[in-house]
Amino acid sequence: MYHLYHTPALVLGSVPRGEGSKLVSLFTRELGLLTAAAQSAREERSKLRYGLQDFSYTEVTLVRGKEFWRLTRAECTLNVAKELCASPAAARMVGRVCALLRRLLAGEERNEPLFDALGAGFRFIVGKPDAQSVEGTEIVLVLRILYFLGYLAPRGEFDPFLTHAVLWDESVISKALLFRTLAISEINESLKASQL
Repeated sequence: MYHLYHTPALVLGSVPRGEGSKLVSLFTRELGLLTAAAQSAREERSKLRYGLQDFSYTEVTLVRGKEFWRLTRAECTLNVAKELCASPAAARMVGRVCALLRRLLAGEERNEPLFDALGAGFRFIVGKPDAQSVEGTEIVLVLRILYFLGYLAPRGEFDPFLTHAVLWDESVISKALLFRTLAISEINESLKASQL
């Protein structure tokens, strides 16, 4: 008997597999980072197709397979890329953040605070895709990713971004932009030290 796992997930990316299937990289709230096989997901008739678009939040049902997890259900709750199609800068920022997650996440390790912080950040940027908000949101998201994964030590200037990880408003963005140079320097040092 197979055990079904139900969890919200962020689709970080996907690659074709075989005729009409694909492998999907998911950051899930319950299971961490995993790769799942989506049978026939690239076919026109597939029910999984619309729930597995890159950079979308999806409710998924998974079964553990020998080689990969297998997706049995995917229902999109927020397609971030589609919502940001009018703002190429915001869409590129989401792509960079997802690429960073694929680089830094260490497999099936649950990290609910990080998952919640990402969801709140992406929902915030969907409503405010102007250039200042995009830049500030990226700085805060990357600081929070590094902090939750243990690559960034707490620092007084960054307390407003790190202590309330799901708080997103204009004051958070304006504070991030005030510390832009320091934040970028800290981000670069943390990434360099991670050796990833």
